[in-house]
Amino acid sequence: MISILIVEDSSPKVAAIKEVLNEYPEVSSSVNVASDTNNARRLLDSKKYDLLLLDLVLPNDFGDEAKPDNGIDFLNEISLDPNKKRPYHIIGISGFSDFIEHYSEDFKKNLWYLIEYQEDEEDWKDILRNKIEYIIGSKNEINLEIINSFEFDVAIITAIPKELDKVLKLDCKWIEKKLINDDTMYHIGQIKKGDVFIRLVSACSPQMGMCASTALSMKLINNFKPKYLIMCGIAAGIKGEVQLGDILIADQVWDGASGKLRSNEGGVLFQPDPKSKILDEGLKEKLLFIKSKRKYLDNIRSNYSGDAPSTILDIHIGPMASVPAVIQSDIEIEKIKTHSRKLIGIEMETYGVFYSAAHCQKPKPMVFSVKSVSDFANEEKNDSLQDYASYTSSSFVYQMILNELEY
Repeated sequence: MISILIVEDSSPKVAAIKEVLNEYPEVSSSVNVASDTNNARRLLDSKKYDLLLLDLVLPNDFGDEAKPDNGIDFLNEISLDPNKKRPYHIIGISGFSDFIEHYSEDFKKNLWYLIEYQEDEEDWKDILRNKIEYIIGSKNEINLEIINSFEFDVAIITAIPKELDKVLKLDCKWIEKKLINDDTMYHIGQIKKGDVFIRLVSACSPQMGMCASTALSMKLINNFKPKYLIMCGIAAGIKGEVQLGDILIADQVWDGASGKLRSNEGGVLFQPDPKSKILDEGLKEKLLFIKSKRKYLDNIRSNYSGDAPSTILDIHIGPMASVPAVIQSDIEIEKIKTHSRKLIGIEMETYGVFYSAAHCQKPKPMVFSVKSVSDFANEEKNDSLQDYASYTSSSFVYQMILNELEY
């Protein structure tokens, strides 16, 4: 919307100006009129206008004599008083030809313009249209820049409280944050790196699964506009491909529940139609380099204070599947593996997070998932390694935020 203040004591002239302004939907509902300088002052004290259309021959108050010096004094007052809410643009409009040349310099010294109003002429209308269109274009560009700018550097999403607890133990000076009309508890944090502060927000879904992670991802994106959206937590690894506690990075993730059920001789057959999302190639190259150099891994493992697996900590970058239920069956794992022979893990949320980042409004965050292996989704599944897996994934995310991501 474009806000305009008309300071003019002639009703026919106000009507003619409004006729031009009404050509623009961005303007028509946000025009105020003052018929004297005192009323104009009150309006300027309460609101900052995009454009002031100022007559020269004005009374200072209702019933006073209208004089050109009143308009010029008001113009100078606006220019000189730092306490005034100064309009972004000012145009003088006078129906007196003698005053145009005499008072033009008062406008020119501040790069404003004084135009001659003639009821039956189009010239003044064209000048006014050009100014309105310029202001509309400028505001649209500013609004677009605001819309397309990131406000937070990183948003971290988890699916269970145990995962969030490990994130909140990271050295980020977390504070709790509630938003109006939103029941989610957010955690705002920052990391100081040199002279720069990295701004973070984290939150946990109210339940496991893609629906919950998609909803929370959208809220994080809409409310905080992060440059990076990171899924952090635990996953089931594929036995023989990864070790317990290892860090899994999804370079491709698909919806394991997407497909069709149809009858066959043996009962019901599920025919999968996997919908996949892909990790950004530049980020994948960075992660492959980290893996090749084993950056951070040994320190992360050695700093864990509890019982850890006897194997060394490693990173695996490969395809993962998001499924709608917790799996505790080798048979089901083998079925899922038929869709990707290089499968490294399964979990319940990452596809929803990737989907949100791909289909949200701009600016779209770069998304990736860091989940560590807490079990192999078989009959031996238990929760004993969830603490270690939550720790390794969150610790790796911290190193990525501090040392690898670009802001």
